[in-house]
Amino acid sequence: MSKPTLCYRGVAYDPAQRRPLESPAPVEHVYRGQHYTAPLAHAAAPLDPALELHYRGSVYHHRQAEAAAEVRSAAQDLAAV
Repeated sequence: MSKPTLCYRGVAYDPAQRRPLESPAPVEHVYRGQHYTAPLAHAAAPLDPALELHYRGSVYHHRQAEAAAEVRSAAQDLAAV
């Protein structure tokens, strides 16, 4: 019996691989009627702490440094126990 070939946005992949779609090769795909040619994997945009994010009527700001400090302090508290 042969393995089924899975396809995502025109790229065939093996589901046994951990990260099958991290490729810099451009793939043509369509989103809401617009045709795009872009790689499926891309680097994250840099964070701008001055940027206001709006979600369901609430305003948010990037808090990467504060969140990292909270995680470090929680890890230190757990290590002290």
